[in-house]
Parts: sequence; C-alpha cells; structure tokens
Amino acid sequence: MSYIVQSDSVLASTAAELLARHAVGAANGMCPACGWAAPCPAARHADSVLAAAPATEPVAEAA
Repeated sequence: MSYIVQSDSVLASTAAELLARHAVGAANGMCPACGWAAPCPAARHADSVLAAAPATEPVAEAA
C-alpha cells in the first residue's frame, strides 16, 4: 500500500506535535491551546495528515 505522507517526514512529525498540543485537555471540552471546541480545526487537520501516513512502531528506550 502506498501512502501520501511518509511517516518520517517533517510534515508528519509537525502534524504529530500539533495534534499533541491541541489535544483535549480540560473536562470542559475545549482545546487548551486555542480555546476552540475540541476537536479544534488545527487538531482535525493534523489528524487528517497523520491518517495519510503509515503507522509507525513505537521505539523502545534503551536501558
């Protein structure tokens, strides 16, 4: 299967950072970064970018 976005690209890593920043944090359902109702437009767009990239395996920490 081919993907539009490569998982190791700057686009994918930036989208992941943006999605983490705009994640629902408070119980009030608002985005803590921009104050819009969650999921905010920034989070939705970042999520769509990550959906176009293959899933990556988590990297195990060296002991």
